[in-house]
Amino acid sequence: MICRNCHHQQNNENAKFCENCGTPLSMTTAEGSEPGSVPQKEERGGDRQQANEYLESAKKASKLYFKFFASALKSPLTYARSVGREQFVNGIITMILYSLVIPLIIYSGFHRLAGFMDHPLLNVVVRPTLAFAVLVVLTAAYCYLAVWYGKGKASFQDVVARFGVYLVPFTALLLLALLFAVLQINLFQSLLLMVGLFGSIFSVPAFVIAGYIPEKGAALDQLQSTILVYIAAFITVGLLGDILFGPLGRLFGEGISLFY
Repeated sequence: MICRNCHHQQNNENAKFCENCGTPLSMTTAEGSEPGSVPQKEERGGDRQQANEYLESAKKASKLYFKFFASALKSPLTYARSVGREQFVNGIITMILYSLVIPLIIYSGFHRLAGFMDHPLLNVVVRPTLAFAVLVVLTAAYCYLAVWYGKGKASFQDVVARFGVYLVPFTALLLLALLFAVLQINLFQSLLLMVGLFGSIFSVPAFVIAGYIPEKGAALDQLQSTILVYIAAFITVGLLGDILFGPLGRLFGEGISLFY
């Protein structure tokens, strides 16, 4: 037996107390353990404690994001004026959620036709999700450049946070569309998808720019800046078009309906 206190190797295997320091040996490590090693039960307890800490952190982050989402959904215009870079992470999360939901809606309505495409999950969900995420982040960057050039006082983190707030209502519509897609309620699924997708494309940049660029003294006014952001975003869509719509576009070209 090895004493946990002084790591002395006992000469008497039946000893109840350490021969060197007198510490009780009932909680010592087994023979052959390295001095200073932690018992297996203690290691498992530490792992559980660490797992619990991660779980609590995840719960806390989820609650904070839900609060952000609910506040933005309840009153996006009012809430957007009060957020800043402290909501940057929540803005990024909203962008990722938005980018993921659209391909999932399409995939859910498209699953009956999956046999017509090689690797449908990759081509309809994974690649479009990445492409939509790149498109959304770049659009937010274009808004920041417009705000910066228009002498608006905002950092990139501020713009992303406010961009995420304005994206929340459209993300909620898309989540509802996903529910209808799972339930195969095709009409509402298609309607909400169109409103959520095109509404966000045309509304979010305009609201972000209008909230930061001053009405007077800017090199470009709010409308001109918004138009430039639209142009940059559509150029980006053109460059990412094959990734975003390539496989689905081929199906449309063959006359195959996506939702029926």
